[in-house]
Amino acid sequence: MPFSANCPTCGAPVVFKSSASFHGVCEFCRSTLVRHGGNLENLGRMADLIEDASPIRIGTEGRYKGVHFAVIGRIQLRYAAGIWNEWHILFDDMRGGWLSDANGEYLISFLKPPEAKLPEFSTLMPNDELKLAGQDFVVTDIEEAQCIAGEGELPFAFGAGYPAQLVDLRTTGDSEAAFASIDYSETPPLFFVGESLPFEAFKFTNLRGEATAAKPAGKLKALACPSCGGAITLHDKAVQSVACPSCLSVLEPDNQSLKILQKAAAATRIEPLIPLGSTGRFAGKDWTVIGFQQRAITADGIDYPWQEYLLHHPEEGFRWLVESEGHWNWVSPISKPPRYQVGLPEATCGAVKYRRYSAGSAATRYVIGEFTWKVSVGETWEIIDFIAPPKMISRESSHNEMSWSLSEYLPPEEVAAAFKLKTPLPEPKGIGMNQPNPRQENHRKVCRGFWKFLALAVVAQALWVFILGGRTLLDQRLVFTPQNDEPVTTQSFKLDSDARNLVLRHDTDLDNNWLGLGLTLVEKKSGRAWVAQSDVAYWHGSDGGESWSEGDKTRELVFRDLPAGEYYFVIDPEISAEKPVAVADRVKVMRDQAAWSNFFFLLVFLALFPLFSRYRVQAFEAERWKDADYLSDGTQPSADSGGDSDSDSGGDD
Repeated sequence: MPFSANCPTCGAPVVFKSSASFHGVCEFCRSTLVRHGGNLENLGRMADLIEDASPIRIGTEGRYKGVHFAVIGRIQLRYAAGIWNEWHILFDDMRGGWLSDANGEYLISFLKPPEAKLPEFSTLMPNDELKLAGQDFVVTDIEEAQCIAGEGELPFAFGAGYPAQLVDLRTTGDSEAAFASIDYSETPPLFFVGESLPFEAFKFTNLRGEATAAKPAGKLKALACPSCGGAITLHDKAVQSVACPSCLSVLEPDNQSLKILQKAAAATRIEPLIPLGSTGRFAGKDWTVIGFQQRAITADGIDYPWQEYLLHHPEEGFRWLVESEGHWNWVSPISKPPRYQVGLPEATCGAVKYRRYSAGSAATRYVIGEFTWKVSVGETWEIIDFIAPPKMISRESSHNEMSWSLSEYLPPEEVAAAFKLKTPLPEPKGIGMNQPNPRQENHRKVCRGFWKFLALAVVAQALWVFILGGRTLLDQRLVFTPQNDEPVTTQSFKLDSDARNLVLRHDTDLDNNWLGLGLTLVEKKSGRAWVAQSDVAYWHGSDGGESWSEGDKTRELVFRDLPAGEYYFVIDPEISAEKPVAVADRVKVMRDQAAWSNFFFLLVFLALFPLFSRYRVQAFEAERWKDADYLSDGTQPSADSGGDSDSDSGGDD
């Protein structure tokens, strides 16, 4: 039941909607109040909140899993990279929960028993794995934050300036994109579990004014650089730092002015290929380039630089365009960390397996424009890239934070068209890490053609073997005896048309014996003759209890390209003198018998096309992987190949 009392400082009514709330802030005089039964105690004035870009406010309503809730309180916290809000929400069934928004991500969570002992804050590192509340989590962020201010009603006492040691966790299993956090500001620590959802999923109402909640792209605030006086434009209140394009000093927005975070060092000026302020259209939405930085990994004394463009959309938040050697990628954050075990050559994101390509320590070399964290020249992150062209996932980690991103390859022509650039972008050099293999699609077409022609060849061969070919013209039984050494003439047979081949088959009853055959094929009308010699031999026996055999009782002889006509064979037998016994011979003559040798030659010829196409695909992949620190088969090159290992990553120690 709601509780209402008057503020002891200004007399304004203060309403506590939740029975669990005993701490509140007067919305009129900003006094910090604590409930004591039916009375309110003033603990002093609460510090003012810092203006931010959140569309949520006290009184905002929404729905989660079909249950209505209202926002009744807020804590605003500051950490090294900026600020974020924790909104206290109350459901119609009087359950309490928390809604967090930072950099456009919305996380809802609830207090829950961890069902295990929580580790000490000082022992945790990014990428550590924990099993809490029956789920597997990985540590993604470790922060020592500080409360800036608060408003509304809250379920615990707090004051501006109190420290908060916080750890964020994400699931890596196949369940929903669960989120968890551990709050070490309490003893014992508090464990919260929830999930990350898109803004639209909450069906919010009563947000901040439409001009704020859905502000148009473009200039939000114009300020002057305190170092050189140059004009600075801020596009979003979520911007935490901005690098002056004139003097390159890194600045921090401070209410209505800017303060210097980092003085510019002497540096070679870099002109972005896409100017700051340019608007590009991707997937039907207009994105504005608000920041630019160059980063590089150094290996064996060689720098490998790339350029990153921070894009802003008033509703979608922030994305990156990354360019390296003329290759472009569209980069989005991943809310659910992929499944990855340190040291293994692959990571799984969704149902896709990505193979590790490279790793190293990336240093920021040059910055201009706006950023959603406190950027600085010289800052370093440990990066591991995994590829499954045309996509790539990357893990970036520091001593206290770990994040994953998904990159999707974009042709430079598509990027130039999106921004309507008048000057063409540079042609890509070499092969990009996740560049699609341009020979892969051609290989698929070749393989499809191979299977089609193979099917046709099999069908044609089957038709020839079983239906069209192999017609028997003569089937005659002969007996050759030692007493009769005269040649034997077969019955005549007729070729109605030219024959591609004519097969003479002998099927004998030889038993440890041989038979020589002198053959003459004669065309009756013209007297033309074709002469051939053949022999049949078959031997068998046993040796040491093992049976053996040699030769065959049958023999075939082929006559090719015969004209139409009437034919007969003259057979002159030669019987073995060592075993002079009668030999029975079944003589069969068949025309246009299917030639299996031609069929197999055709198969070999057809197979050459996909084999060559496959070779070209593999050659492209070999060129892609020659500079990787892991080979495409998942093995690691030898130590002298210069590949980095996970032992260099601060997040893996």
